[in-house]
Amino acid sequence: MRSIKINGVWTCSASMHEKKVARKTIQWCIKRLGLSRFRKLNIRMDIKALKDCWGSCEEGNKDRSYIITVDSGQSIRNYVRTIIHEMVHVKQYVRNEWTGDGEKEAEKLEEKLTDELWKENIL
Repeated sequence: MRSIKINGVWTCSASMHEKKVARKTIQWCIKRLGLSRFRKLNIRMDIKALKDCWGSCEEGNKDRSYIITVDSGQSIRNYVRTIIHEMVHVKQYVRNEWTGDGEKEAEKLEEKLTDELWKENIL
């Protein structure tokens, strides 16, 4: 049995729509990035105003636990692109593929995967 837990921590006045989009985007990324095969994956998502970036991803305190933070002041497409970018970092952590700052792959895939998700019309 696989246990993928997505915890939403909505630290600003995130709308129900933003929460739904975040959850669907993360679930899509888990499948698309090949993460559904991992037995345990815990992703916490924070939405809040950020000053110097659009988002971040860091390892949590527990095994295969990750915290994604996304800036609240983005258009919906940029919001989705940022979540996808950070999910590429989750993939890098889980598969032990992190090289350098990890940005090269995340930047390469963020727009391509956002276009794929958009074309699938799941949002």
